[in-house]
Amino acid sequence: MAKNNDINLELSLSQYVEDDPWVLTKKLSDSDLCYRAQLYLPKQEMEQFILPEMENDLVRKLGAGVEIRLRDIDSVNDDSYTVRLKVRNGQYYLEKGWRLIKNDKGLKTGDHIGLFWDKLTGEFKFKHFKSQSITIHREAGTTSTQKNKLKEK
Repeated sequence: MAKNNDINLELSLSQYVEDDPWVLTKKLSDSDLCYRAQLYLPKQEMEQFILPEMENDLVRKLGAGVEIRLRDIDSVNDDSYTVRLKVRNGQYYLEKGWRLIKNDKGLKTGDHIGLFWDKLTGEFKFKHFKSQSITIHREAGTTSTQKNKLKEK
């Protein structure tokens, strides 16, 4: 008879809250969506949640710009895009590839989007929250949309 040994294996795949990984959220403005738009990303969230998850070599190259994959998790076909992530004067932004995403997704001023960096695949995950109001409550690990769902039950 085999002896049952209790082994405690603890896996830590990410610093993100399991049910709500959207550590970087943004309400889209007219300037994010105009013809020659670049998507400027919130600096604090980039530096606190995204950059620590990226490979050091990738972070070092941000000044010149790096091409990365952005996977649309809402897509039935598992669509992904190539975008250029860049930093200039302390501002992080997506340029090349952003216009295709905003057009494919039909993004509008006031829509909310969420991003997180998937360390295992080395890519951004992207979610379009449409024009829902979404507020991250980092301490509680929930979003306002999750709290509204709880109220409805």
